Amino acid sequence: MTTTSASQPPHPHQIVHFGRLPRLPLEEGEGGTREIWTASVPGLDFIWQLKLLELRGPTATLRAPSHMHQLAVGMSGPQVLAGPVKRQLPLRRDQAMLVRSPTTVFRRPRLRMAGASRVLVLTFVSDGPDPTFSFDTLSGTASLPADTRAVIVLEGALDLAGDAVPSESALIVAPGAPRPVVDGHARLVILSLDDSTVAVAETP
Repeated sequence: MTTTSASQPPHPHQIVHFGRLPRLPLEEGEGGTREIWTASVPGLDFIWQLKLLELRGPTATLRAPSHMHQLAVGMSGPQVLAGPVKRQLPLRRDQAMLVRSPTTVFRRPRLRMAGASRVLVLTFVSDGPDPTFSFDTLSGTASLPADTRAVIVLEGALDLAGDAVPSESALIVAPGAPRPVVDGHARLVILSLDDSTVAVAETP
């Protein structure tokens, strides 16, 4: 199971800093991935996994187990096309794209090769409710929705019980714990996923 770097706060939730995660080379394509979090159950490799794709070449392919689908969010850098093997569509910044396939292909037009294209990718089991990514701007104090599993800070920062959740990091919400209350000024991506019917073991 993948191991990632996470802080150990006094509350049950986890704060993961992207810059501290190891960059793993792509098996198919130029660039790499940083694995943010994995939630698993006995008998399955995982039920969902969140990673950051950094694409530096013209194409990349992410392959998951056959019972998985993928959800991609454009983060930054040159625009990419994304989708299953036979068809890719433009994936714009701050846009979520659901790919009902275990294989997702990413392509960049050759005239847009400067810098890395960064895409947030969620891989999840296909026989449950579809997860969603939503975009929000927080200014002040808020309680996260009940089905929130992760909050990705794109800009600004959050405060969680005295712990900072800075830009380029993720707040991973512990399953079954009271909903966290956050404070700050930040642009966010919120991952919502109902995995309450499954006994989840989290792997930081």
